[in-house]
Amino acid sequence: MAVEDVVAQEFALKRYIRAHSAEKYLVYHSTQKRPCGQLIVVDDGYDLFLSLILYPTFSWDDPAYHLEGDPEGRAFSELLVDVVAAEVIEPWGGGKWHLEVFRSASAEPEDWNGEM
Repeated sequence: MAVEDVVAQEFALKRYIRAHSAEKYLVYHSTQKRPCGQLIVVDDGYDLFLSLILYPTFSWDDPAYHLEGDPEGRAFSELLVDVVAAEVIEPWGGGKWHLEVFRSASAEPEDWNGEM
């Protein structure tokens, strides 16, 4: 669907740290200057393990778009999974992957104190 593609392009995943078998990305949305999430990717040689942390500074559960007569819409958090699949999982070679999604209680990692 073209509308979903346009809305998904408002997200940007910027690699923050790169290692041999792991990467960390910060998640940005065009409406905010600061990151609204982060993604950690670990490759164990067989599968990809992804941990997506969503910051409360963004309305993840809000509908990403509205089409007249369309009873079903998708939330921003659902579209972000598509972005992760296209921009991160496919370049790593696709294959089997596991995604965990967490919602942090604090906006910035420095404020977490080990809590999610």
